Amino acid sequence: MPTEYRTHLPERTELRMRVALAGLALERFPEPRYKVFYRINLHHTGKTSVRLLGRKWHLQDATGNTRIIEAAQVFNNEPVLSPGAVFSFSGCQYFEKPPVRMELRLFGQGHNGSPFITPPLEIPLSV
Repeated sequence: MPTEYRTHLPERTELRMRVALAGLALERFPEPRYKVFYRINLHHTGKTSVRLLGRKWHLQDATGNTRIIEAAQVFNNEPVLSPGAVFSFSGCQYFEKPPVRMELRLFGQGHNGSPFITPPLEIPLSV
């Protein structure tokens, strides 16, 4: 696991993320760049509600360039997930060189205000 992540936050393993769709496209205009699009489903299997507050991406291209992107909200939202809830979101990331790694973690708060982070989700890539 990369050391850049918030290692002091406990992981909430009852938030199960899975990739529902992932794809790669090469856009050639105006400059060549790779677009990775995805759809992710998150199923909350815990017993208490949680609020998602943000996301953290670990992105790496074929030349070894790495970007860490951390942002508030989960795609313009801070959803509260009740036990059994499913939350889905879609998006894309751009790379100047062929992508070799995309990893996502979400962070949030439990019903009692305790912070957490999800285990990493690796987005499958084929270049």
